[in-house]
Amino acid sequence: MSASDANDPSDGPTVAVETGWFRFGVALAVLQLVFLALVIGLLQIDVVLGLIAAVTLSIVGGIAITVYVLWLK
Repeated sequence: MSASDANDPSDGPTVAVETGWFRFGVALAVLQLVFLALVIGLLQIDVVLGLIAAVTLSIVGGIAITVYVLWLK
């Protein structure tokens, strides 16, 4: 068996790539960007309003992600 035969994926079991978690990660990254832009915008208007939004959205978002990953996915 040569080195090229050892790396040939057709000889062994194939690995299925699961794209669901990748899409979930990309969606989280986009939502994080929107969250950051919203908080920065609110901080420029009023610091207290920005801090309230940051804390509230962080808690709600964390709970939502946990529920989605543990029970719905």
